[in-house]
Amino acid sequence: MSASSDVWFPRLAERAQAGPSELSAVLALAAAGGDLVDFSGGFPDPALFDTRLLAETAAKVIETEPGIALQYASNTGLPGLKEMLRQDIARTQSVTPAEDELIVTSGGVDAMTLVSKAMLDVGDAVLVEAPSYLGAFSVFQAHEGRCLSMRNDEHGLVPDSVLDVLEDAQLGASRPKFVYVIPDFQNPSGLRLSEERRERLVEICRRHGLLILEDIAYRDLAYDGSYYRSIYEIGPDITVQIGTFSKTFTPGTRMGWACGPATVIDAMAQAKTNTDQCAGALGQCILESLLREGHYVAALPGLREAYATRARALMAEFDAQLEGLATWTVPEGGFFTWLDVPGIDTRQLAEAAVDSGVAFVPGAPFFADRKRSSNLRMSFSRTPTDRMAEGVARLVRSIESARA
Repeated sequence: MSASSDVWFPRLAERAQAGPSELSAVLALAAAGGDLVDFSGGFPDPALFDTRLLAETAAKVIETEPGIALQYASNTGLPGLKEMLRQDIARTQSVTPAEDELIVTSGGVDAMTLVSKAMLDVGDAVLVEAPSYLGAFSVFQAHEGRCLSMRNDEHGLVPDSVLDVLEDAQLGASRPKFVYVIPDFQNPSGLRLSEERRERLVEICRRHGLLILEDIAYRDLAYDGSYYRSIYEIGPDITVQIGTFSKTFTPGTRMGWACGPATVIDAMAQAKTNTDQCAGALGQCILESLLREGHYVAALPGLREAYATRARALMAEFDAQLEGLATWTVPEGGFFTWLDVPGIDTRQLAEAAVDSGVAFVPGAPFFADRKRSSNLRMSFSRTPTDRMAEGVARLVRSIESARA
């Protein structure tokens, strides 16, 4: 039934009448299967899940702690998991959040939702990178926020562009509330922000009273196992750091967390009572056990090497087949590379590419204004290395056909 003939469509909220989100389209494409060489969704490879360990751990916590694992949890999270999260944060950072500065969330997007509920009034501005994670735009805008773009270059976010956006916000009568950044192996660019730029961003935001929302979804996935100082580590008084275990544990358990100033975390906890009330207790118990017994940290080297192998294979195919047709980022961690195909509208290219048997995400949705873009994102996290040569060949044919 079309929207025009559906009696309920006119009664939907305006935000719901826009139809499927860009993220919905990505998720649908990622599930298409068949002969498609898929570089679309940023999903972890399920072959890397230790299913035997997960099954044993789930059985153990259900048998030994059914009153906890199968029951409602506190809106801030189970105490045992929160203590392990505090230790895990301290594993790579020189700061440990206090008890009232940490909340367990249902993944990273839930944390963004809670921050938005806690911070945004109608028309308030959120400063975002250009490009940045398209799912974040949807969350902020669904909570009446206005996304204003900062400036990125070949090294990532340019911190001083915050000042230009603040001036534009004042002219547009918007009240800037927070800055959203992904400093580690960014989605979609794959870039890692230097410590110098992180320090400068903190300096500017502290001076202008801006909260920083730091998304560290890929922080544990540096291929060489290294860590830069986080923004939260540099400026814990003005930063809410959000993390997710969807990339390194399992997305199906929907486990994430946020830490930051107690006032903001408390407001997020109150907002959570009006969403899903609490993160799933069974997933919390499984994750707590894996952290406590050292299994999570022990698994990281294998994950890093697996994704590094995929990244190297894709970069080799780019060097062999794409030279002269496009430029691209060379990731040192995470799941993504970001391409520029000069003179090509990659939204149109994406449609033709699927017909040719290769899928990627066009670049426009990764910009707040969603205008035409010659960029595209390719995720290599689930793509078998023995399919990459064919996938890139299909991309090349699509580009050449678009230019013919």
